[in-house]
Amino acid sequence: MFGLGLLGAAALLSGRLHELLHLLQLEHYEISRLRVWIARRSERVQLAPAALVAGGGGVLVLLTDVAADVPSLAIALLFAGLASGYAIGRWRRPQAKPLVFTPRARRLGSLALLLGLATVVAAAYAGAQVSLPAAIAAAAATTLLSHVFADALLAAANLVLSPVQGVERRRFVKRARGRLRAVSPRVVGITGSYGKTTTKACVAAVAGLRGPAYPTPASFNSFLGVVRAINEGLDPRHRTFVVEMGAYRRGDVAALCELVQPTVGILTTVGPAHLERFGSLEAIEVAKGELAEALPPDGRFITRAEEAACQRIAERAGCPVDLFATEPHPDALVWAEEITLEEGRTRFELCIRRGASVERAPVKARLLGAHNVANLLAAATFGVESGVAADVLARVLGSIEPPAHRLAPIVNHAAGIVVIDDAYNANPAGAAAALGVLAAHPARRRLLVTPGLVELGDREDEENRKLGERAAAVCDVVVLVGGERTRPIREGLQRGGFDESGLRLVGDSSEAAALLATTTRSGDVVLFENDLPDLYSRA
Repeated sequence: MFGLGLLGAAALLSGRLHELLHLLQLEHYEISRLRVWIARRSERVQLAPAALVAGGGGVLVLLTDVAADVPSLAIALLFAGLASGYAIGRWRRPQAKPLVFTPRARRLGSLALLLGLATVVAAAYAGAQVSLPAAIAAAAATTLLSHVFADALLAAANLVLSPVQGVERRRFVKRARGRLRAVSPRVVGITGSYGKTTTKACVAAVAGLRGPAYPTPASFNSFLGVVRAINEGLDPRHRTFVVEMGAYRRGDVAALCELVQPTVGILTTVGPAHLERFGSLEAIEVAKGELAEALPPDGRFITRAEEAACQRIAERAGCPVDLFATEPHPDALVWAEEITLEEGRTRFELCIRRGASVERAPVKARLLGAHNVANLLAAATFGVESGVAADVLARVLGSIEPPAHRLAPIVNHAAGIVVIDDAYNANPAGAAAALGVLAAHPARRRLLVTPGLVELGDREDEENRKLGERAAAVCDVVVLVGGERTRPIREGLQRGGFDESGLRLVGDSSEAAALLATTTRSGDVVLFENDLPDLYSRA
């Protein structure tokens, strides 16, 4: 009976640990961020496993008091079976970005599970010194506590394994530094609150004119992500290494700059992305400015001419600065004129200041929206600094495909429907720009599918209300994904005078897909704005 009970405890705990380890991995193994998620969701106690443990333990205690061995065994077997079913359900739950069982994840999960089970065994042994019912009660209580405080088990495992992680980290970093020295590419660092990944793709395309360029893959923009990108992808043929530099706190960009030593830095924009982590816009500005401060005197800093925060950061650069703008600007080296959206393309005139004259070339880009024009202009400014002519730049910029889930147009010619996929990690400025693209695109009906914006701290509700107001002015149908979290969007829709007959509420993305399959018709344009990571997907 005890063996079955321990099996059930292991199953319950493994299911919970799989979920929390997954979220911990998404939060770059920051225990404090995992606890923020638990507090936000009020998910420290899950009723189903708690009821299973408490009910099963209570019944077993009562049965042992009357020495009913066969019923006790049946109850233990039932507990083990139900607990195993719970664990399988947690392991197979839908995951937007599945848990990757890296060596670190395997070590953390295994040790946390062992710590939890050791606690259960120790408690049962102590209780057995009194009586069998006491042993069962102690085992049930510690099983429940280990499930409730599984984050503490992960924290303890992380602390115990920190020396191992430190050794492994130093080994990987040393290998990456050695490879960087051996290849010696020109390094372009890109940071900003929004647009880093798209700008990275644009810069890599322009840099490819001078030889093979290697952009950090996907969203490998943390310190260890860039280390991994170097070790797995950088090789001697690469002339340019384009590094996306993410930041969740002050010092993150500085650490990346110390690692890769960029000679060109590009700042896309400064805004309230990850405001919950930074605490203030001023802190974000300081963090993004670390790139400008790290550049050598013979380097180059590229940023926007129209943004005051970018200009303040540019003043901190100890190297020449080149500016770009999405409209004519007296200080800009590169700017755009006559921006229009036609036939799933963004058209504009690329303008480059060459001394007293202006060189021009028409661009027909696959990237949608004025904010993507800014990303293209950042790459064009890099190209000008490298001596590339305007017509060549225009041709390259027109060939760039949008990164996955970033305002990527998907045309279903048979159904007559256009989908604009902007599902990757929306922010206020990006969401506003995406709605602008939706408004500009010819359509019979315009539909928005969104779960809203997250990680905006105290500004989150108000930014979602603004999103609702903007959507009210553009959309015929709005599909909100999620429950209480989307309430501010509904308030914004009402504030904007939206006809509630066009409002649809669904629980998750699969329900949204099923709804669209039955309601869309020819002439519809559908914008998917944000696809929440697993940390928020059930809120």
